[in-house]
Amino acid sequence: MTLPVLVHLGGGEPPRSLPAGHRFATWRAFHDAGLEADGFYLSDSSVDATSIRRSPWWDRPVYAAPGVAATPGVDGQAEWGEALLATDRMRALRESLVLNPRTLQYDEKLLYYLYLREPGELVPELNRSAAQLYRFPVADVLAEVGADVQTWITSLTRRGLLEPALLIDRTRHCERCQSAHQHFLDVCPHCESMHIHKGSSLHCFSCGHVGPEPTFMGDRGLQCPQCAARLRHIGVDYDRPLTQYTCASCHHAFVEAAVQARCLDCGNQADPGQLAVREVSTLRLSLRGRAALRAGQIADTYAALEGVGFAPLDQFKGLADWALTTQQRHPEFAFAIVMVELDNVGQLVEAHGSQRAYLMLDEFARRLRELLRTSDVASRTSEERLWLFLPYASIDGFRDRLVKAVAAAALAERPHIVLHVDGVSAPKQVQPGERIDALMARLQERRAV
Repeated sequence: MTLPVLVHLGGGEPPRSLPAGHRFATWRAFHDAGLEADGFYLSDSSVDATSIRRSPWWDRPVYAAPGVAATPGVDGQAEWGEALLATDRMRALRESLVLNPRTLQYDEKLLYYLYLREPGELVPELNRSAAQLYRFPVADVLAEVGADVQTWITSLTRRGLLEPALLIDRTRHCERCQSAHQHFLDVCPHCESMHIHKGSSLHCFSCGHVGPEPTFMGDRGLQCPQCAARLRHIGVDYDRPLTQYTCASCHHAFVEAAVQARCLDCGNQADPGQLAVREVSTLRLSLRGRAALRAGQIADTYAALEGVGFAPLDQFKGLADWALTTQQRHPEFAFAIVMVELDNVGQLVEAHGSQRAYLMLDEFARRLRELLRTSDVASRTSEERLWLFLPYASIDGFRDRLVKAVAAAALAERPHIVLHVDGVSAPKQVQPGERIDALMARLQERRAV
């Protein structure tokens, strides 16, 4: 068994067992030497691991000597012997996969990187300049400069290829621009002005009036501004209720202020309850991601549609046949069978490239999932033809909502996704005794005409 080629980088003292020609003072010196390395060992901080992660050797293990700072892209600190064993293990894993690391797309690279380092995880790091407040440093150094890393990570998680491990934080995001930079203000619940003041208030027992204490001050002491009653004894003539706010804009008095969320990036104002809450967790490779990587199916352009939450086709048909049989006994049970076809997937891939086309399909899947209720069921008979079971739903209404979702800004690039939506409503458009296979065939025949 041959030892792995673990390259020593930096000016630190090399180990005695280091073969000749495996030591380089700088990254450039190694790069120019043309040596094929299985891993790297940083003996000092003169070599930036980012250079390695953005090179043809991006997937190789990078270890730092004890005492050397482990920057993003470094797998950890280790003694030379420990780094050598880890490098040998990763070499064996790399050889077990029939994938060429130098031809992988970004999403494949990220899963491949984690596969070699299991049970390693992507660890989020708080970054106030990031729109999402958190970034994944390792994912950033693996990506090309300017790449939308957060979108790729969200996509991989939505598809089930990555899964959350340890919960780190929860963030709230603007419904318009998805930014997590939110500013919370106490405002007047009547006019939403921020010019509110906190002060003591009095409650007149004679007429029940409640107002700020300064309005009760008169020439002869405390006096109700509404009924003019003299307020001499607390607990008898008046009392002090809860601390009260007063609005300087509309003079409205209130006990509790309303809270308004303002996005610091786009200026959108919203109720805090309207903000999307997202969990920030460490991410690890899922069983599905591991299987997809080994099968070489990560780059499937249509895999994003699986995120809608489909049922297998036989289960979908079984449910639809049950609904058709039930509807014959209970005519009030209404539902729709809807066929959705993506008409121009090939054109999207040709015009935008497979990566961008995939992201458009993934965004379509997300928006479709948002339209579906918990009672709705989806399946598909091909990569471009989807089937939906929608209880108590209008086909026209669903079509309008879906078309509007596709026409949203994130999907407005030209050419954009073109849909064909058709359906059958039960019981109005269903013949007695008709089953789901006949309904699906009828919709496909109408499409072919």
